[in-house]
Amino acid sequence: MTRSPGDLRVVMLVANEVTNDSRVRKEAAALTEAGVQVTVLGISTGEGSREMLDGAMVVRVAVPFTLREERIFKRTRRRNWRPPLVGYPSRRAMMARSQRVQAGLRELKSDSGHAMKVKRPGAVGDLAFKAGVFGRLLRRVGWQTAQQGIKVRKGVGLGLDRPFRFAWRAYDGVNHRITWPARWRRVHPEAIDLEISFGDLVDRLEPDVVHAHDMHVIGVAARAAGRAKLRGKDLKVIYDAHEYVPGIARYGARTRKYIAAWANHEREYIGAADRVITVSSAIADRLQSEHKLPRKPEVILNTPDLPETVEIERDIRAKVRLPADVPLLVYSGGITPVRGIETAIGALRDMPGVHLAVVCVPSTIQPVVDTLRDLAAELEVEDRVHYLNPVAPQNVSAFLATADAGLIPMLRAPNHEMAMPNKLFEYSLGGLPVLVSDMASMKEFVTRTGIGEVFQAGNSADLAKQAKLLLSRPDTYRERLADPVFQREAAWSGQADKLRTLYTEMLGRDLEPTPDTTPDAVGRRLLIGPVNSAGQAYLWTTALTREVPEIAAESLTTGSGTYDFKVHRTGTYEQYRSDLRWQLETTSWVLQNVTHVLFEAGRPMFGQLPGQLWAQDVAMLDASNIKHGLIFHGSEVRDPARHRAKYQFSPFADRTDELTIRLQAANDLLRQHLVGYEGSRFVTTPDLLEYVEDSVWLPVVVDPDQLASTAPVLDREVPVVLHAPSASALKGSAFVDPVLTALDAKGVIKYERVQGVPHTELVELIKNVDIVVDQLLLGSYGVFACESMAAGRVTVGHVADHVRDLLPTELPIVEANPDDLAEVIERLIDEREEARKLADAGPRYIREVHDGGKSVEALLPFLGGR
Repeated sequence: MTRSPGDLRVVMLVANEVTNDSRVRKEAAALTEAGVQVTVLGISTGEGSREMLDGAMVVRVAVPFTLREERIFKRTRRRNWRPPLVGYPSRRAMMARSQRVQAGLRELKSDSGHAMKVKRPGAVGDLAFKAGVFGRLLRRVGWQTAQQGIKVRKGVGLGLDRPFRFAWRAYDGVNHRITWPARWRRVHPEAIDLEISFGDLVDRLEPDVVHAHDMHVIGVAARAAGRAKLRGKDLKVIYDAHEYVPGIARYGARTRKYIAAWANHEREYIGAADRVITVSSAIADRLQSEHKLPRKPEVILNTPDLPETVEIERDIRAKVRLPADVPLLVYSGGITPVRGIETAIGALRDMPGVHLAVVCVPSTIQPVVDTLRDLAAELEVEDRVHYLNPVAPQNVSAFLATADAGLIPMLRAPNHEMAMPNKLFEYSLGGLPVLVSDMASMKEFVTRTGIGEVFQAGNSADLAKQAKLLLSRPDTYRERLADPVFQREAAWSGQADKLRTLYTEMLGRDLEPTPDTTPDAVGRRLLIGPVNSAGQAYLWTTALTREVPEIAAESLTTGSGTYDFKVHRTGTYEQYRSDLRWQLETTSWVLQNVTHVLFEAGRPMFGQLPGQLWAQDVAMLDASNIKHGLIFHGSEVRDPARHRAKYQFSPFADRTDELTIRLQAANDLLRQHLVGYEGSRFVTTPDLLEYVEDSVWLPVVVDPDQLASTAPVLDREVPVVLHAPSASALKGSAFVDPVLTALDAKGVIKYERVQGVPHTELVELIKNVDIVVDQLLLGSYGVFACESMAAGRVTVGHVADHVRDLLPTELPIVEANPDDLAEVIERLIDEREEARKLADAGPRYIREVHDGGKSVEALLPFLGGR
């Protein structure tokens, strides 16, 4: 059977935080447009996060980089080592020793003063005083010697520190030039850190394809494919070479050994890739030749994905305040020594009246930008060089369009010779002619297409010469830039087609873009979960869609399904706790389709580890502009200590009880998260209003029609009494059972005791008994009591007076507590007519308060009204 693209799962790996990696985002979007499920695993500099970007689920993993940090620690420790007693291991150690000596000398002064004050008269006193003076003299000599010792040790240390550091610099100078063996496991242990953080996630997601972006993660992908084979699965691997690794420019920490080690990492695993793609034809040729690849890597140019329309407040010419007739060159991109921006600044000396705008990524606040400012001042062209912060990626071309030409003055480096930078296409698609240094790939492209001029790398005079030529005939280049053939080659849409074709060939199934059927205006859509306690989430959402059809609403449960309540979406407990694929699929659906979320019982919506609460999902929902709130059902927010202080028969009376201790701890933790939470808060029973500040009562809902019963009440000589607690300890079953069992033994009633039965079965039991005993300890009422009232049964329970006062109408629940339950039951049997009146009032109360109408009224302000 042919699988649809929607069945295809792709995991992309990248060693950055994804947001600013335009190539990763564009490729992920190209696949999601064809219905493929794409998950991008990136790294987070802080806590992990999840986000929908361009139709793909982006999971940022908090990678601790333990092995990398251990390598840095050991390296630093080796370089800081000095022979014993030669200098101090650190400045902190030296300062601590110096301060200890100072404290000793101060203490000595204090002791001398006290000795003068307590000197005793007579010969014995004189002798003791002189002995004290001698002792203090010895102490002074000791401290002063120690003080001199600090100076000597510090001086010796400083004297030897220079040769030690010189020796290490000499060692590094030689070691970092040696490119063999350059073992990547020693030089770049972060590659193993990425395996530890990503590997298990890839296995749990069970993708069909793992797409590794750049050399840092190719090993992770290859090892995942190997493990998949052990499970009998053919996991395809795509290696996306963003650059020619051996040709990476050297500067700072990027030494020869650094580069060689990454190249060795790539070499070890590239053979495991089913397909290789890269960014230029020159790199593709080198990869095939050097690694003996069976086929030439596919070239997917890193062209920009331009939106159809872009609105910007100010373009670059307006930003630097230049009239339209003033020539303006622009450079946009990273600011590093190998980018050659100094060449462009130098060329301004030979181009009077020409200005240069430098758009600095990531910002203008960088030491290297200060170096450029100094150079411009030295050449006396500082008034014609402008430095700007970058704009959003989708706005780059439109922002730069009013300049006269775009610059790419890269200096010579093996990787630069083969590069086709993204900015080349950002310039050209924005209608800007380009001025590029004579790197092989760029030179071939610009010369072939005729969209600009080429100058000798690093030669400011030649740059100025070619710039003058370009500025003298701008219409020639702009005509070529507007050619539809060129536009197709330079735009991302053409490259996206090539990527989808590659996937189609590799997998043997068609991947074609699907039309976007998403409506322009997304209506309100509510999700309540993940508990569906007593089926309430389903009943609230059903009532809401019935009363306000323009609002969509669904419920989610991740429980065991023991009671078989209706629900719209389900997940098992195991999926909720540990199935990453289920968690991410649920997250993806919510972030793309839901506008409002209500968390039940303080639990997170998209998966939960021990101790986690809803707060872990808040940042993700906020980032997607999804409004959120809380619904509390009872025990998770009912403070045992406060309940114990207020209710005579509180189930939390015993502070040492295991349940009380557990609920108190959970309650305290939840309240810590409630502090400062700004979302809406709902409670399902009126007594909970006093436990949750600024909360709104969201009445539970039952279906009066489903529960309506024609069975008579108290017509039997021996009435049937039902007790069906959801939680025996909290409902007071320890008091109910003995009383009702004793009455059953006397033949006064027939006692039916059930627990844990499916809800449909429980409903039938309720409809055919005479009396239902709910709870005797909590002081309120819930779903079970409402179902009993809706069925027209006599309902017994403990509802505190202050709770009854909160209700909109009189509550037809017969009051009882552990002390008088037997008396209440016997009175109901003796006074059957009055009892039947209470039973008859039940359905009316339910239709007034608990049929869903008032619940919808409570929810509408959160949802933005009708």
